[in-house]
Amino acid sequence: MPGPADVPAMEGVILERPSADGPFGAKGVGEMTANSPIPAIANAIFDAVGVRVDTLPITPEKVLRGILARDAAPQPAQ
Repeated sequence: MPGPADVPAMEGVILERPSADGPFGAKGVGEMTANSPIPAIANAIFDAVGVRVDTLPITPEKVLRGILARDAAPQPAQ
């Protein structure tokens, strides 16, 4: 298995591309790492209220709409 000594030499390069909607052109740090917590948050909402929200952003309004739609749907006979 390759180890740290097997990694080729690298050189870091800073590319400045200001963001139009950030303060003073700043961008959010670590936005790419937000990919894995999002499904966990959606699953936690489903476990808590029984509503699956599958579009982003997950807002209280979407959760409420899901709850109201779930409660308005006809329930199967038992």
